[in-house]
Amino acid sequence: MKDKTLESINWHITTKCNYKCDFCYVKKLDTEIVDCNEAFSVLEKLRDIKTDVIDIKKINFVGGEPFLHPLFYDLLEKAHELGFTTSIVTNGSFINRQNIDEIAKYTDWIGLSVDSMSNEKEAELGRGKGNHVSHAIEVSDLVHEYNLKLKLNTTVTKLTYKENLHQLVHRMNPHRWKAFQMLHIEGQNDDCMERLAITDEQFKDFIERHKHIRLIGGVKPVFESNDDMKDSYVMLSPSGKIISNSGGRYRSFEFDDFLSDPQSVVDIGKYLGRDAVYDWKK
Repeated sequence: MKDKTLESINWHITTKCNYKCDFCYVKKLDTEIVDCNEAFSVLEKLRDIKTDVIDIKKINFVGGEPFLHPLFYDLLEKAHELGFTTSIVTNGSFINRQNIDEIAKYTDWIGLSVDSMSNEKEAELGRGKGNHVSHAIEVSDLVHEYNLKLKLNTTVTKLTYKENLHQLVHRMNPHRWKAFQMLHIEGQNDDCMERLAITDEQFKDFIERHKHIRLIGGVKPVFESNDDMKDSYVMLSPSGKIISNSGGRYRSFEFDDFLSDPQSVVDIGKYLGRDAVYDWKK
Protein backbone atom coordinates (compact mmCIF):
# COMPACT_ATOMS: atom_id res chain seq x y z
CA MET A 1 0.00 0.00 0.00
CA LYS A 2 2.94 2.27 -0.75
CA ASP A 3 0.73 4.69 -2.65
CA LYS A 4 -1.55 5.19 0.40
CA THR A 5 1.04 5.85 3.09
CA LEU A 6 1.47 8.87 5.38
CA GLU A 7 5.23 9.37 5.35
CA SER A 8 5.85 12.90 6.65
CA ILE A 9 4.89 14.92 9.69
CA ASN A 10 5.19 18.57 10.73
CA TRP A 11 6.28 19.03 14.34
CA HIS A 12 5.52 22.56 15.51
CA ILE A 13 8.13 22.33 18.25
CA THR A 14 7.51 25.88 19.52
CA THR A 15 5.23 28.85 18.99
CA LYS A 16 8.01 31.30 19.91
CA CYS A 17 9.12 33.52 17.06
CA ASN A 18 11.29 36.59 16.59
CA TYR A 19 8.93 37.77 13.84
CA LYS A 20 5.28 38.78 14.14
CA CYS A 21 3.69 37.64 10.90
CA ASP A 22 0.06 38.74 11.02
CA PHE A 23 -1.17 35.71 9.09
CA CYS A 24 0.61 33.11 11.25
CA TYR A 25 -1.71 30.24 12.18
CA VAL A 26 0.36 28.69 14.99
CA LYS A 27 0.40 31.48 17.55
CA LYS A 28 -1.53 29.69 20.28
CA LEU A 29 -0.70 26.05 20.81
CA ASP A 30 0.31 24.08 23.89
CA THR A 31 3.60 24.12 25.83
CA GLU A 32 6.85 23.01 24.23
CA ILE A 33 8.88 20.09 25.58
CA VAL A 34 12.05 21.18 27.39
CA ASP A 35 13.16 17.79 28.74
CA CYS A 36 15.54 16.07 26.34
CA ASN A 37 14.46 12.51 27.13
CA GLU A 38 10.79 13.39 26.72
CA ALA A 39 11.46 15.09 23.40
CA PHE A 40 13.53 12.17 22.15
CA SER A 41 10.76 9.76 23.12
CA VAL A 42 8.42 11.58 20.71
CA LEU A 43 10.90 11.02 17.87
CA GLU A 44 11.33 7.38 18.83
CA LYS A 45 7.56 6.90 18.90
CA LEU A 46 7.32 8.34 15.39
CA ARG A 47 10.10 6.04 14.20
CA ASP A 48 8.38 2.98 15.61
CA ILE A 49 5.02 3.60 13.91
CA LYS A 50 4.73 1.02 11.12
CA THR A 51 1.22 0.34 9.86
CA ASP A 52 -0.38 -0.17 6.47
CA VAL A 53 -1.02 3.56 6.16
CA ILE A 54 1.54 5.23 8.48
CA ASP A 55 5.31 5.02 8.05
CA ILE A 56 6.89 8.35 9.02
CA LYS A 57 10.15 8.87 7.14
CA LYS A 58 10.46 12.66 7.07
CA ILE A 59 10.12 15.21 9.88
CA ASN A 60 9.61 18.90 9.23
CA PHE A 61 10.69 20.91 12.26
CA VAL A 62 8.53 24.03 12.21
CA GLY A 63 7.35 26.70 14.60
CA GLY A 64 6.93 29.50 15.37
CA GLU A 65 10.62 29.70 14.65
CA PRO A 66 12.22 26.30 15.38
CA PHE A 67 15.64 27.81 16.12
CA LEU A 68 14.15 29.36 19.27
CA HIS A 69 13.43 25.98 20.86
CA PRO A 70 16.07 25.31 23.56
CA LEU A 71 16.54 21.72 22.33
CA PHE A 72 16.42 22.45 18.61
CA TYR A 73 19.91 21.26 17.70
CA ASP A 74 19.51 18.18 19.91
CA LEU A 75 16.22 17.29 18.22
CA LEU A 76 17.71 17.78 14.79
CA GLU A 77 20.69 15.55 15.57
CA LYS A 78 18.51 12.87 17.17
CA ALA A 79 16.09 12.77 14.24
CA HIS A 80 19.02 12.38 11.89
CA GLU A 81 20.46 9.62 14.07
CA LEU A 82 17.12 7.77 13.99
CA GLY A 83 17.18 7.77 10.20
CA PHE A 84 14.57 10.39 9.40
CA THR A 85 14.89 12.76 6.48
CA THR A 86 15.11 16.07 8.32
CA SER A 87 13.68 19.39 7.22
CA ILE A 88 13.67 22.81 8.89
CA VAL A 89 11.00 25.36 8.00
CA THR A 90 12.35 28.72 9.11
CA ASN A 91 12.29 32.44 8.45
CA GLY A 92 16.06 32.07 8.01
CA SER A 93 17.05 34.86 10.38
CA PHE A 94 19.13 32.53 12.57
CA ILE A 95 21.05 30.90 9.72
CA ASN A 96 24.44 32.35 8.86
CA ARG A 97 27.91 31.27 7.77
CA GLN A 98 28.89 30.70 11.40
CA ASN A 99 26.32 27.95 12.05
CA ILE A 100 25.48 26.47 8.64
CA ASP A 101 28.27 23.91 8.96
CA GLU A 102 26.73 22.50 12.16
CA ILE A 103 23.20 22.57 10.71
CA ALA A 104 24.30 20.77 7.55
CA LYS A 105 25.54 17.74 9.51
CA TYR A 106 22.00 16.76 10.44
CA THR A 107 19.76 18.42 7.87
CA ASP A 108 18.50 17.37 4.45
CA TRP A 109 16.13 20.24 3.63
CA ILE A 110 15.85 23.87 4.63
CA GLY A 111 12.55 25.57 3.87
CA LEU A 112 12.72 29.36 3.75
CA SER A 113 9.55 31.41 4.12
CA VAL A 114 9.47 34.35 1.69
CA ASP A 115 6.22 35.94 0.56
CA SER A 116 7.21 38.94 -1.55
CA MET A 117 9.91 40.49 -3.70
CA SER A 118 9.85 43.49 -1.36
CA ASN A 119 11.62 43.87 1.97
CA GLU A 120 9.13 46.60 2.81
CA LYS A 121 6.06 44.46 2.15
CA GLU A 122 7.49 41.66 4.26
CA ALA A 123 7.99 44.12 7.11
CA GLU A 124 4.40 45.32 6.67
CA LEU A 125 3.26 41.71 7.00
CA GLY A 126 5.30 41.38 10.19
CA ARG A 127 8.03 39.23 8.65
CA GLY A 128 11.23 40.93 9.71
CA LYS A 129 12.16 44.57 10.00
CA GLY A 130 13.10 45.48 6.47
CA ASN A 131 15.78 43.06 5.29
CA HIS A 132 13.99 39.71 5.22
CA VAL A 133 14.12 39.10 1.46
CA SER A 134 17.74 40.20 1.19
CA HIS A 135 18.82 37.91 4.02
CA ALA A 136 16.77 34.97 2.71
CA ILE A 137 18.57 35.23 -0.62
CA GLU A 138 21.92 35.14 1.21
CA VAL A 139 20.77 32.07 3.15
CA SER A 140 19.64 30.36 -0.05
CA ASP A 141 23.17 30.77 -1.39
CA LEU A 142 24.56 29.11 1.76
CA VAL A 143 22.08 26.25 1.47
CA HIS A 144 23.22 25.57 -2.09
CA GLU A 145 26.88 25.95 -1.12
CA TYR A 146 26.47 23.20 1.50
CA ASN A 147 24.57 20.94 -0.92
CA LEU A 148 21.36 20.92 1.10
CA LYS A 149 17.96 20.80 -0.56
CA LEU A 150 16.15 24.15 -0.60
CA LYS A 151 12.41 24.65 -0.37
CA LEU A 152 10.77 28.04 -0.77
CA ASN A 153 7.46 28.61 1.06
CA THR A 154 5.27 31.55 0.07
CA THR A 155 2.07 32.64 1.79
CA VAL A 156 -0.08 34.63 -0.65
CA THR A 157 -2.04 37.50 0.89
CA LYS A 158 -3.96 40.56 -0.23
CA LEU A 159 -0.72 42.54 -0.10
CA THR A 160 1.14 40.20 -2.43
CA TYR A 161 -1.20 38.22 -4.69
CA LYS A 162 -0.65 40.60 -7.62
CA GLU A 163 3.13 40.24 -7.49
CA ASN A 164 5.24 38.40 -10.03
CA LEU A 165 7.78 36.25 -8.18
CA HIS A 166 9.57 34.76 -11.19
CA GLN A 167 12.73 36.73 -10.52
CA LEU A 168 12.82 35.78 -6.82
CA VAL A 169 12.25 32.09 -7.50
CA HIS A 170 14.89 32.09 -10.23
CA ARG A 171 17.41 33.84 -7.95
CA MET A 172 16.87 31.50 -4.98
CA ASN A 173 16.72 28.46 -7.29
CA PRO A 174 14.86 26.09 -4.93
CA HIS A 175 14.37 22.37 -5.42
CA ARG A 176 10.75 22.84 -4.35
CA TRP A 177 8.42 25.83 -4.16
CA LYS A 178 5.08 25.81 -2.35
CA ALA A 179 2.71 28.76 -2.53
CA PHE A 180 -0.17 28.79 -0.04
CA GLN A 181 -3.40 30.75 -0.07
CA MET A 182 -3.46 32.48 3.31
CA LEU A 183 -5.24 30.10 5.66
CA HIS A 184 -7.59 31.15 8.45
CA ILE A 185 -7.40 29.02 11.58
CA GLU A 186 -9.95 29.97 14.20
CA GLY A 187 -8.37 31.43 17.32
CA GLN A 188 -4.97 31.87 15.69
CA ASN A 189 -5.08 34.63 13.06
CA ASP A 190 -8.65 35.98 13.24
CA ASP A 191 -7.63 39.64 13.53
CA CYS A 192 -5.98 39.92 10.12
CA MET A 193 -8.53 38.22 7.92
CA GLU A 194 -10.19 41.34 6.56
CA ARG A 195 -6.84 42.96 5.78
CA LEU A 196 -4.97 39.98 4.32
CA ALA A 197 -7.27 37.12 3.25
CA ILE A 198 -7.66 36.54 -0.49
CA THR A 199 -10.46 34.92 -2.45
CA ASP A 200 -10.14 31.68 -4.38
CA GLU A 201 -10.22 33.71 -7.60
CA GLN A 202 -7.38 35.93 -6.46
CA PHE A 203 -5.31 32.87 -5.60
CA LYS A 204 -6.07 31.41 -9.03
CA ASP A 205 -4.76 34.63 -10.60
CA PHE A 206 -1.51 34.14 -8.68
CA ILE A 207 -1.31 30.53 -9.85
CA GLU A 208 -1.86 31.50 -13.50
CA ARG A 209 1.04 33.95 -13.27
CA HIS A 210 3.44 31.36 -11.87
CA LYS A 211 2.33 27.88 -12.94
CA HIS A 212 4.82 27.68 -15.82
CA ILE A 213 7.86 28.13 -13.55
CA ARG A 214 10.15 25.12 -13.49
CA LEU A 215 12.53 24.42 -10.64
CA ILE A 216 15.70 22.34 -10.39
CA GLY A 217 15.26 19.14 -12.37
CA GLY A 218 12.15 20.48 -14.08
CA VAL A 219 10.05 20.16 -10.90
CA LYS A 220 6.75 22.06 -10.97
CA PRO A 221 5.63 24.44 -8.20
CA VAL A 222 2.96 23.26 -5.75
CA PHE A 223 0.01 25.59 -5.12
CA GLU A 224 -2.18 24.91 -2.09
CA SER A 225 -5.58 26.51 -1.69
CA ASN A 226 -7.39 26.66 1.63
CA ASP A 227 -9.31 23.54 0.69
CA ASP A 228 -6.10 21.71 -0.23
CA MET A 229 -4.57 22.44 3.17
CA LYS A 230 -7.47 21.57 5.43
CA ASP A 231 -7.41 17.95 6.64
CA SER A 232 -4.29 17.16 4.58
CA TYR A 233 -1.47 17.65 7.11
CA VAL A 234 -0.21 15.35 9.84
CA MET A 235 1.00 17.66 12.61
CA LEU A 236 2.34 17.56 16.14
CA SER A 237 1.80 20.32 18.69
CA PRO A 238 4.79 21.58 20.73
CA SER A 239 3.97 19.05 23.47
CA GLY A 240 3.96 16.20 20.95
CA LYS A 241 0.21 15.70 20.55
CA ILE A 242 -1.31 14.91 17.18
CA ILE A 243 -3.28 17.87 15.80
CA SER A 244 -5.36 18.45 12.68
CA ASN A 245 -6.75 21.61 11.09
CA SER A 246 -10.11 20.09 10.22
CA GLY A 247 -12.86 22.62 9.60
CA GLY A 248 -10.55 25.61 9.99
CA ARG A 249 -9.74 24.98 13.66
CA TYR A 250 -7.29 22.80 15.53
CA ARG A 251 -8.27 19.54 17.14
CA SER A 252 -5.92 17.36 19.17
CA PHE A 253 -5.71 13.57 19.26
CA GLU A 254 -3.85 11.01 21.30
CA PHE A 255 -1.34 8.87 19.44
CA ASP A 256 -3.41 5.72 19.93
CA ASP A 257 -6.46 7.39 18.38
CA PHE A 258 -4.35 8.44 15.40
CA LEU A 259 -2.98 4.93 14.96
CA SER A 260 -6.37 3.25 15.20
CA ASP A 261 -8.08 5.63 12.77
CA PRO A 262 -5.66 7.83 10.78
CA GLN A 263 -8.45 8.99 8.47
CA SER A 264 -10.12 10.74 11.43
CA VAL A 265 -7.06 13.00 11.65
CA VAL A 266 -6.00 13.44 8.05
CA ASP A 267 -7.65 12.83 4.69
CA ILE A 268 -5.07 10.54 3.10
CA GLY A 269 -6.34 11.25 -0.39
CA LYS A 270 -5.89 15.00 0.12
CA TYR A 271 -2.48 14.44 1.74
CA LEU A 272 -1.27 12.55 -1.32
CA GLY A 273 -3.13 14.88 -3.69
CA ARG A 274 -1.07 17.90 -2.64
CA ASP A 275 2.14 16.05 -3.55
CA ALA A 276 3.12 15.46 0.08
CA VAL A 277 5.27 12.43 -0.79
CA TYR A 278 8.04 13.18 -3.27
CA ASP A 279 11.71 12.36 -3.81
CA TRP A 280 13.08 14.09 -0.71
CA LYS A 281 16.41 12.28 -0.41
CA LYS A 282 19.53 14.40 -0.78
